[in-house]
Amino acid sequence: MPICRVKSAAVDEQHNAKTNSIIRSQMVGLDLGNGFELPFRVGLGQRPPYPAGEYDIDPKSFALSPYGDLVLKRYVDLISIGFKAAPPAAKA
Repeated sequence: MPICRVKSAAVDEQHNAKTNSIIRSQMVGLDLGNGFELPFRVGLGQRPPYPAGEYDIDPKSFALSPYGDLVLKRYVDLISIGFKAAPPAAKA
């Protein structure tokens, strides 16, 4: 099962001059089970940032494109599955 890891509650805010609005987002790592995390941005809108921890993607965040492809909606919701501390370093 893929796991989304939030390591920091830091929020990135970008000003959109065209609409004169602020776009808020947070970086999350997606672990597909191979030990490597793929970074992706989660749009927050006016929602508070996610605290550090492990999350699953809420099934309501998925949609179908007009061509029948599975896609994520603009604002992805995460569901907490807890927090796991980093494993201890291996002893030499």
